[in-house]
Amino acid sequence: METPPGEQPRRFSSLGCGCGSVMVVVLVGLMVMAWLTYIQGRRFEKTMADPEARAALSREILGYEDLPDGYYPMGGFSTLFGTEMAMLSDRNPGPGEAVEGADDAFDERGFVFMNSRADAERRRELDELFAGERSESKFFAETDLTFAAEERLGRGVIEVPPAEVAWIAERGGMTLGGVTRDELLARLLVRCPGDERRLRVALWFEPAPEDEEWAGGPADPKAIGELLGHFDLCR
Repeated sequence: METPPGEQPRRFSSLGCGCGSVMVVVLVGLMVMAWLTYIQGRRFEKTMADPEARAALSREILGYEDLPDGYYPMGGFSTLFGTEMAMLSDRNPGPGEAVEGADDAFDERGFVFMNSRADAERRRELDELFAGERSESKFFAETDLTFAAEERLGRGVIEVPPAEVAWIAERGGMTLGGVTRDELLARLLVRCPGDERRLRVALWFEPAPEDEEWAGGPADPKAIGELLGHFDLCR
């Protein structure tokens, strides 16, 4: 059809409708995210208050048959987005006993394991940290545990079949239950063969011995291997 003289051709665009559709999708997505976050939070609270639920979730994520001496399952969470976290603690809360945050979940010692989808930038950052090519990582700065490193005690790589585990041991002040204690902390990067899609990181901490004898604790690679030998972290 010809356009009459002096009249501009009409150009119909779906831009307005498209933007509106995108906005609706985004809003629905945010609502779903908020709802899932709420449901996950309620599940987390329920799990933390139930000893049997804590034990079941910890065992599901860590894959253990028996726990290291002196440690109890503190539960954790597993999200629809592929992130898992499990905690072991020297505390053993009774049914219904409230746990207010990560620093209230432990008395003096604990083990925390996180398994999430791998991000290329974050993986590279952690690889550089454990190789000694950088001093810190944003990954650990984002955890809920407060630790101020004062002394680097060592680093290395050990074999915990089928995984290769890079470790960094430090001494410093950790805030647990509102009290800052002198602790040894091992940061662990678990590399499972043939699985670059997941990022597995753990923290193990215990009180720093007064005699500075590190054997048997988080600054001892043999002890790290024995602790991790209880778990199936590449499952």
